[in-house]
Amino acid sequence: KGKMKDLLFVKKMHLPVFTTQKPDSMSKEDWDFEHQQVCGFIQKFVEDNVYNHIANETHARTLWEKIKSLCASKSGNNKLYLLNCLINLRYRESSSILDHLNKFQGLLDQLSRMGIKFDDEILGLWLLNTLPESWETFRVSITNSAPNDVVSLQATKSGALNEEMRRKAQGSSSQSEVLVTKNRGRSQKKEPKGCREKSRSKFRSRYKNVEYHYCHKIGHI
Repeated sequence: KGKMKDLLFVKKMHLPVFTTQKPDSMSKEDWDFEHQQVCGFIQKFVEDNVYNHIANETHARTLWEKIKSLCASKSGNNKLYLLNCLINLRYRESSSILDHLNKFQGLLDQLSRMGIKFDDEILGLWLLNTLPESWETFRVSITNSAPNDVVSLQATKSGALNEEMRRKAQGSSSQSEVLVTKNRGRSQKKEPKGCREKSRSKFRSRYKNVEYHYCHKIGHI
């Protein structure tokens, strides 16, 4: 709406929209014609779902008021939709916490452009509430360590990113421990000492009558 208003002034087509009376220097026919021109110009820039409501309008000011009303209704629906998206936003395990933060901030930015803003502490607590139960320890840590018991949005964001890094590092360490345990298990599966002794006895009995080359003794293996 703001851009269209500027464009009408640049094109010098603003009078039929923003004045209530016909200029004295203009005839009624010329004034009506200018209204139709402005209506046709504005209609070129509106969306189809809006155009259907104003297609037959020939009075520029009436057309403008209808568009304002339709845009206000659409804006209200958009606000409600974005607010529902924010309320239902939840972090999914194993997904990127950065992506989650970007989605959260993106919804806040869109609502802010529509005039809906929240207190920073509310946003910090709201973001904490989007995290699953597995992050309960983190939530308690953030709320308990908040200066003056005020949880800021930025502190929650930074803490969430650090928590993700800590969990990834912990996961890598756990995997290494699992590999070490597996390798130990494999080494323990080697032939028991008793079996090795039996094998040696069988080997010696097999070659007990063989003369050793260097010492010329029988069965000296």
